[in-house]
Amino acid sequence: MIKILVDNTAYKKFFAQHGFSALIEINNKRILFDAGQNSITLRENLRLFNEKEGFDYIVLSHGHYDHCDGLKYVIENDLINGKVIAHKDAFLDKYAGNRYIGIDEEIKEYLLKKADLEIIEEPYKIDKDIIVSGYVPREYEYEMEEFQCIKDGKRVKDEVNDDMFLIAKGILITGCSHSGIINVVEYGKKLSEIKGVLGGFHLVGVSDNYLNRIVDYFKSQDFWIMPMHCTGFKALTKLSQLNNFVYGHVGKIIGI
Repeated sequence: MIKILVDNTAYKKFFAQHGFSALIEINNKRILFDAGQNSITLRENLRLFNEKEGFDYIVLSHGHYDHCDGLKYVIENDLINGKVIAHKDAFLDKYAGNRYIGIDEEIKEYLLKKADLEIIEEPYKIDKDIIVSGYVPREYEYEMEEFQCIKDGKRVKDEVNDDMFLIAKGILITGCSHSGIINVVEYGKKLSEIKGVLGGFHLVGVSDNYLNRIVDYFKSQDFWIMPMHCTGFKALTKLSQLNNFVYGHVGKIIGI
């Protein structure tokens, strides 16, 4: 099953936060996909789910604070029981304008020096039913806000090449879809059958033309969608009119 631990909206007793995290329990494995932006929200939502055990794998969708900084709780409570899977660019210093949006420096140092870190570029199979995408090819036009990062001592445009997703028994889980949600899904189809797509679709502030193209794309698909996090209210409103739309929030449990 998949449990939504962190999202911008929450059900009843759970806590909402700008960010994303999901717990995937499958084939006797516990996989934490992202960790939200701080310890408190992740800790409290795990408690409300009555989750006390550690994680066999941690997968980082990309190196932004709202997906990684909740790892402080995981590290401090010794809940990492296996590999941490990430792209090398997740550890770059990242900015939105003058605001630092990368991984907290203490967390970054721990992951780079002490964790069993698996740096990937290509698809990585955890087992026969679970695959992490690696780099997502950008084959279809998409819109993305401007980010920067530090490379070789210089501040340059960040293409967010560390953007990755995970597929578990046909359910595609994406953190922010910085590669473009159509690119994410179409690449996912090359890796696995797709039964559903959930997570951040990153549609805040996009043009009406692009948003309409996304709506038309999902209207033509035969799997369910659960847009969350950075999808945005305007896009959620339009996507919610589709027959394959499912509402997602913290506290949601999805069977797989």
